[in-house]
Amino acid sequence: MRFRFVPLLTLLLLAALGRAETRFFVSTAGTLLEAELAAVNGPVVVLRKKDDASTIQVPRATLCKEDQNYIDFWAAAHPEMAAQAPAAPAPAAPVTGGPKFSLTSSIRSAKSSRGGADGGYRTIDIAYNITLQSREVKRDLTGAKAVMITLGKEAASGSDDRLYVMQKLEWEVNLRAQGKFEQTTPEVRLSYFQGTNYRDGAREYGYIFIVMNAAGVIQHVDCTPDGNEKHAQAALAFTAPSVIDRDFKTLANANFHSGIVLDR
Repeated sequence: MRFRFVPLLTLLLLAALGRAETRFFVSTAGTLLEAELAAVNGPVVVLRKKDDASTIQVPRATLCKEDQNYIDFWAAAHPEMAAQAPAAPAPAAPVTGGPKFSLTSSIRSAKSSRGGADGGYRTIDIAYNITLQSREVKRDLTGAKAVMITLGKEAASGSDDRLYVMQKLEWEVNLRAQGKFEQTTPEVRLSYFQGTNYRDGAREYGYIFIVMNAAGVIQHVDCTPDGNEKHAQAALAFTAPSVIDRDFKTLANANFHSGIVLDR
């Protein structure tokens, strides 16, 4: 008789648990919550609160021993609900829409030069110190990308039909509201020859600094000369080193060689 009584009691408990009911769940810290057990998924249970019917997810380990036994019986009586995993909160997605982020930048060049200023062979090593500042009060810029392109120009007098993409760098940017991003570029060497009647090589022209959000939408452009801002989208496709025309289109018939660009 004893061995028959235990299964019978279990069946009676399972039958009672088959009906939706609320009970006071007690945490190991002593807090009480009147709720209905809605789902069980391993170490997590979903409770539907009696007062407003909202659901919360609670780790089983935070509930008392009696509640643990109750959950085991309930799961046996509701296998379909016990198999349902509570919806996990989605990870916060990078902000990609809405108004453009309010950003400011300060870019300072650092140069060192060698060679005679009045003629002959001359080299200039140039790097840029970049500071990007968020002016946002609440929004963070996450999953963004910064692109820095260093440009040169043809040294030959009267030759304004081409520019040189000397360097292209990319960095991931995660900028909190009111935060700051700082970066220094490696040096780029520009070399040219300046004779009495002849010039050749590459001289300094400027840069384009672009910041895009996680969706690839341009949020900020800083450049010199200023007019190059309109070419920012095209500049993102550049490779370095390469040769472009003044409309920022890549020239396929030109190539770099020892700091001097030669036609193929």
